Amino acid sequence: MKRTIFAVIALCAVLANAAPMISELPEDACDSLKCTKVMKSILSGFNYTPHTVSQEPGVYSGGCFHLGGIGPDHEHYAELLIDQLEDGTTYFSTNFAYFYPENPYANWDLTKARQEASDFAKQNARIKEGSNASRVEIYNSEGVPNVVYYMRQNPETKMIYYITYGGFGPQSTKIFCTMNKNP
Repeated sequence: MKRTIFAVIALCAVLANAAPMISELPEDACDSLKCTKVMKSILSGFNYTPHTVSQEPGVYSGGCFHLGGIGPDHEHYAELLIDQLEDGTTYFSTNFAYFYPENPYANWDLTKARQEASDFAKQNARIKEGSNASRVEIYNSEGVPNVVYYMRQNPETKMIYYITYGGFGPQSTKIFCTMNKNP
């Protein structure tokens, strides 16, 4: 009986300290409607574009808005690279630029994006395909998710709706982006 009680207490302790479960789709992305109109529009685009991202190498860039940390009406920019390593493994790399007057990534091609892709991304940022969305999960050294990137792509326009969760819980940051395929 004492062993059973100890096992139950140990299991409860493990579960209490377990990493949060990562859902296939973003949950409560607007933190109970604290989003701006632009964020709601991006989330609506995400919700009504039920397609995973193309695994073909490509560079995308566009405007983003933060929910938490930076003024929610301030547009900043992001670049997104989807590429393959020599062994055929597909990886994801991203860069963010804050306080620029215009998109500094708009003219990046595959060569430039590959030069700027981090070794960390090449080794750790794998695209997971869900039934109708893609995501990338980045974990800290304790195995807890630090950042999750959710993506859906319009197959006709190639636009990617890109929602990032930086952390989980009340101190989390969410970023809403629309990314167009670079030339």
